[in-house]
Amino acid sequence: MVNLEELAKARKNEGYSDINAEARVCQDIVLKAISKSDLNRNVTIKGGVVMRSITGNIRRATQDMDFDFLRYSLSETSIRHFIDKLNCIEGAHISIEGNIEELSQQEYKGKRVYVAIIDDTGHAFKSKIDLGVHKNLQIEQDEYCFDVCMDDVGVSLLMNSKEQIFAEKPVIVSLPAFQRAIVISGIGM
Repeated sequence: MVNLEELAKARKNEGYSDINAEARVCQDIVLKAISKSDLNRNVTIKGGVVMRSITGNIRRATQDMDFDFLRYSLSETSIRHFIDKLNCIEGAHISIEGNIEELSQQEYKGKRVYVAIIDDTGHAFKSKIDLGVHKNLQIEQDEYCFDVCMDDVGVSLLMNSKEQIFAEKPVIVSLPAFQRAIVISGIGM
């Protein structure tokens, strides 16, 4: 059975702030639910969740989730169906809060969904998920094992390739103390 407060307390003991511990628990529950759903091959994980997981650095903690759908519609009906499919973890219920919002940032068009995750004890955490559509199907996604708080084994899901991650956002890479570089589009990787 899922107990949100206990899971968040464990993350706080690892060094997460209160707000980042709750966000991490939400992310872990959603990742676990995606892995258990029949839509697990229709979603690729991206953004801060991936960066935190790859680096293992809690300073890279993020409070939202970024996913792209693969061969799956971004219509409101499809998004509601997707969130409903995430209700496959005993002791946790995931629901949409409010309206699904349109996102339009530079070249990115997507949707934002606010969700509530409620456990059987009545505790609730809230999070947001930004959804897009992965249009470059010729770019293969990597399979990656994400560490999640309710599972000692982790969950295997698709994520953007490292090259794609670095191509989409500038990333500051820590080098020896005398050097620092801003890596853009994977240069120097």
